[in-house]
Amino acid sequence: MLLPCNKLTCSWPFVTVFLVQKRKKENPLEHLRFLGVLGPRFAMDDEPLLSTPGRPETSTRRVRRQAHRSHSAPSVLTFHRGTIIDEEDPRSPPKSTPVIVRQAFICFVLYVIAGIVVYVTSGSFKGTTTVKPVDALYFTVVTLCTIGFGDIVPDTTFTKLFTCAFILVGFGFVDILLNGMVGYICDRQEAVLLSTVDQNKFNAMVRTYMIDKEKGRMRIRMKVCVALAVVTSCIAIGTIVVHFIEELTWVDSFYLSVTSVTTVGYGDYAFTTLAGRCFAIIWLLVSTLAVARAFLYLTELRIDRRNRRIAKWVLQKKMTLGDLVAADLDNDGSISKAEYVVYKLKEMGKIAEKDIAPICNQFDILDDSNCGKITLADLMESD
Repeated sequence: MLLPCNKLTCSWPFVTVFLVQKRKKENPLEHLRFLGVLGPRFAMDDEPLLSTPGRPETSTRRVRRQAHRSHSAPSVLTFHRGTIIDEEDPRSPPKSTPVIVRQAFICFVLYVIAGIVVYVTSGSFKGTTTVKPVDALYFTVVTLCTIGFGDIVPDTTFTKLFTCAFILVGFGFVDILLNGMVGYICDRQEAVLLSTVDQNKFNAMVRTYMIDKEKGRMRIRMKVCVALAVVTSCIAIGTIVVHFIEELTWVDSFYLSVTSVTTVGYGDYAFTTLAGRCFAIIWLLVSTLAVARAFLYLTELRIDRRNRRIAKWVLQKKMTLGDLVAADLDNDGSISKAEYVVYKLKEMGKIAEKDIAPICNQFDILDDSNCGKITLADLMESD
């Protein structure tokens, strides 16, 4: 039975809260009726609709009763807002470390350990060697970075076959994970930078030239500049270290640094000393990933400029009769704001028909009453 609004429930909030919680546990549907969420059409008496013999006073027609929600009772939608958590959502929480970072770290460690164990225990290298574990780790990193100096190479049948599989695994799987991890780190650093920029005059130039206010991110050209600065720093550090450790001329040191970070690796110059290879193990990983990220940002910059030109042309283009017919999704002779937005997004190439169709199908499934809207009643019936 519904509890009509009276002075007791309106004057004593704690009484109302007690009744709401009790009714919510006993009967969820009655709880929603009590709060007035389902509206008056759901608030019906339990009496039969037709009179039967022997029950002269019973009405045989369901009489709709107007149910009033207590003014002190909160709306169920407001009460649950912000507390609904979808346990089946595959997306990671914003503050947690994504799966790709953990996978990249674990796969990289296993990859390096496998390379060291095999190359240390299954034969020696052919070429300029130093200490076995260092040579094995150095060769593993050079293989992972796809440089291929050729200063040391496997000299047994087993190690050659293992190296073939090692290259395929490193190039096709581990590199993808490492680039994903670098992308996550760059995104996190960008988020930190955006959070530190406040509204004072000192940061006015930063907000104007470095941050895209509309998209809430760093401008792509600034990403390119930062990435190129990192690559330049890596080349400079490599040139200086190679000059003093490997005792090459400045030109040869610069030449070796550039051919290394770009993964060209002609092989005429390489790291031959123990100290040089220890430095190369860290330096090559950081430098090659930085170069890959810089080229990715350059590609993104070109694509972004092209997309902006297309978007500007689409927005400035005048609406024609053909556009009206194409944008009229419900064939009613006019287009709504939602239809106009969808049509313009399709023209810009941001979405396609194959993206819209599954969403429309899902909406039709949820819209049980075919009224063009999804109501609370539809959601309850779908459950």
